[in-house]
Amino acid sequence: MALHDWIDLPPYTNLSALKKAHSFKFRLIGSLVNAGLVLVPLLVTIAYRSSLVPLWAQLLFVVIYGLITFGTITAWWVPYFTGRYWIHGNEAGFEEYCNTRSFLPPRGKNVIPNTLHVILHIQVWICFGLSLYWLCVGGWNGPLA
Repeated sequence: MALHDWIDLPPYTNLSALKKAHSFKFRLIGSLVNAGLVLVPLLVTIAYRSSLVPLWAQLLFVVIYGLITFGTITAWWVPYFTGRYWIHGNEAGFEEYCNTRSFLPPRGKNVIPNTLHVILHIQVWICFGLSLYWLCVGGWNGPLA
């Protein structure tokens, strides 16, 4: 997730278009924020890999993955299905994702989530679903135990 703005993997990324659309500083801050949001639950999971995860950590997972889920839905999926851009402004071009692979059908002039973002979003949604489930059942004893 943190590297998709830095490594050119045609046709899944378009690094030259991304560099034109966003400054080095913008990409660096975005990568650090995104990596940090995912790194915190990973480190907590590793720290409690063989013991009961405390309630504060379970709540942290729900909050972090919930925020990321909300972000993915409002930044990508609402614009894809409705054409309304809550975060990026009206008719945001998403030029940095032009010429990247997407398997979803076009919906007028709406942004189309590319394959790499769909994969990342599904992973986040799974993490959010699991964190909600584990919170509701009282946690887990080590990863996936």
